[in-house]
Amino acid sequence: MQSGRATEKSDVYSFGVLTLEVLSGKRPTDAAFIEKGLNIVGWLNFLITENRPREIVDPLCDGVQVESLDALLSVAIQCVSSSPEDRPTMHRVVQLFESEVVTPCPSDFYDSNSD
Repeated sequence: MQSGRATEKSDVYSFGVLTLEVLSGKRPTDAAFIEKGLNIVGWLNFLITENRPREIVDPLCDGVQVESLDALLSVAIQCVSSSPEDRPTMHRVVQLFESEVVTPCPSDFYDSNSD
C-alpha cells in the first residue's frame, strides 16, 4: 500500500476491512474510532490485546450462529494482519469460507479445489 500500487495482499487487506465493516456494522473511519485516534483495524487490534475480539460483532447479529461469526472474524483477523506475508490468498479465503462459514456448495464460477 505504501508504494501506491495494488497487490493481491493489499486486496486481501481491503477484503478484511470490508468483512470487519459487515461484522461490526461500522464504517472503517467511524467517528468513535477517530476520536480515539483509531480506525476499524486499530479497534480490532485493541480488542484483541484486551482479549475481547468478539466485541467487534454488531449486537444486531444476534441470532446468527456463533460458530459462523467466530469463523468470519478469524478470517478477517488473518486478512488485516500487519504483515502482508501472513495474510491468506483470496483462494485460501474462499476455502475458509466454504469450510467454516457457509455450507459448502460447488461453484462453476470459482473452483476452490484447484491451485
